[in-house]
This record gives sequence, structure tokens and C-alpha cells, in this order.
Amino acid sequence: MPSSTAMILLVMAVQFACAAFFIGFFVMDLTGLRSTPSSYTLFELVQIAAGAGLVLSIVINVFLLRRVVRRSQAMEQGLMLARGAFHELLEAEFRRWDLTPAEREVALFAIKGYSNGEIAGLTGKSEGTVKSQSNAVFRKSGLGGRVALMSHFLDEMVSDASLSNAPDETPSRTEAASAS
Repeated sequence: MPSSTAMILLVMAVQFACAAFFIGFFVMDLTGLRSTPSSYTLFELVQIAAGAGLVLSIVINVFLLRRVVRRSQAMEQGLMLARGAFHELLEAEFRRWDLTPAEREVALFAIKGYSNGEIAGLTGKSEGTVKSQSNAVFRKSGLGGRVALMSHFLDEMVSDASLSNAPDETPSRTEAASAS
């Protein structure tokens, strides 16, 4: 089966040719450009072919639209699954590190890229409290800071997403940090 792009281009070409036929004959009739009339049979056959081409292009458009909608739904479902898997990964690591609910909240905002001041504003805590809770997260997780925290989860997502059958030769950041 041809690719979606090739099919779309083919449908557009058919639609353009059919539209050009109908508009061309209309303009020629309106302006009287045709000096000799076309054969009625030929005119009817071309008109039927152009109409059939338009109907066929509508059918193909419906097929392509259904395909795009199905693909969009599958991508949306995949995104929802990925979000759920990431949330489960976060929760599992937070439990493993034995973070308090306040530390979990601060860690989540830190992973999202918020500064201590922004986290303080969002949570209604002082910046000192947020800094203290951030340090507790880094200490309990064994990670060196905010960048290492984000890298840890990014590394986990990338290694889980690998579909390769070959073993992963690249150590995770946690393994690399503990090796040094």
C-alpha cells in the first residue's frame, strides 16, 4: 500500500484534475471560447470520469481521515500510558528513598525544573524550608543535586524505552556515580 503522503498527493492530483475539467468547461461555455462544440458522448464520458474521480477521492479522504484519527488516538493512549508509567517510576523511587510527603512535593517540582524560590511560592513554604527539603531529597537519593535528580529520571525513562535486544552497555547515572 502506498504511503499516506503519496496517497494524499494522488488524491489532490485527481481532485485538481476534476475541478480543472469542470471549471474549464464552465469558463469555455461562459466565454464562448469553443468554436466547435464537443461531441456530446465524449463530453458525457469525461464528465462521468471526473465525477467518479471526485467520488473516489472522497472515499479515499474518508479512509485517510479514519487512519489519522486512529493513529492520533493510539498516540494519545501511548502518551497517557507513558505519563502513568513515569508517575509510577517517580512514586517507586520516592518510596525507595523514603521521602516524606513534603520532600516528594519538592522533588516533583525540582524535577519539573522549578527553582527553590518558585517552589516556595507554589507550596506556600519559605525558601529556606524548600532548600532544606531539597537537600534531604538529594541526601536520601544519593544524587548530587537538582541536575542529577532530573538526569536520574531521564536515564530511567530512556533505558526503559529501549527496544533493542542488545544489552545496554551504558551504565545509568546512579551506577556511574556509585562506581566513582
